[in-house]
Amino acid sequence: MTQLLLKGLQPPAHMTFANFYGGQNQNVVDYLQQALLTQKSSVYLWGSQGCGLTHLLHALCETASQQQKTTMYVPLKDAGLYTPEILANVEQVDILCLDDIDAVIGQTLWEEALFDAYNRIRDNHTIWVCTAKASVRGLTCTLADLQSRLSWGQVFHIELLTEEERVVVLQLRAKERGMIVSDEVIHFLLNHYQRDLGALLLLLEKLDSASLAEKKRLTIPFVKEVLE
Repeated sequence: MTQLLLKGLQPPAHMTFANFYGGQNQNVVDYLQQALLTQKSSVYLWGSQGCGLTHLLHALCETASQQQKTTMYVPLKDAGLYTPEILANVEQVDILCLDDIDAVIGQTLWEEALFDAYNRIRDNHTIWVCTAKASVRGLTCTLADLQSRLSWGQVFHIELLTEEERVVVLQLRAKERGMIVSDEVIHFLLNHYQRDLGALLLLLEKLDSASLAEKKRLTIPFVKEVLE
């Protein structure tokens, strides 16, 4: 298993295809798991905050690494911590995953580095997968050729899960952690706290830790006490 990581960055072990609830996005999950690894295409994934884009990238890296492929994950929302030189030699890996590419759009040096990297990996058959909050057309690239390149491969819009689907995901994650959480508590979280799925999963982890530490069941009064 070989995954190239930026200094201080560790892959989250819980972000796999096995625990990603596809719902109406199952066709994208299937493509990333099966077709992408054989077709050598570039992929542009976009969707709203909380739709699971980062989860999909980490799941792809995990699956590819299990197949002895080299991967590199770059969170571009943290691009202020490094320079565009991070993209040097990326054509040497099998799969390059760029998370939140829109975070550096509009920055000339980053756009030029991305454009150059795209051309190099295309020549070397590296798989390019990037995510953004906006569609390709919705980007405000100063380098028109980069915007054009981003639309060359497969483009998928990741839909947000419905409330019923979020309930299912929270129940599944609670089961993974060995938690006993009633539907009443889950609906309380959905109705009174952040509805972003990523934020809800973090709340669930916090509640699990508090429940274990204080040896209390997850009731609504206890949830209020912990979170407020």
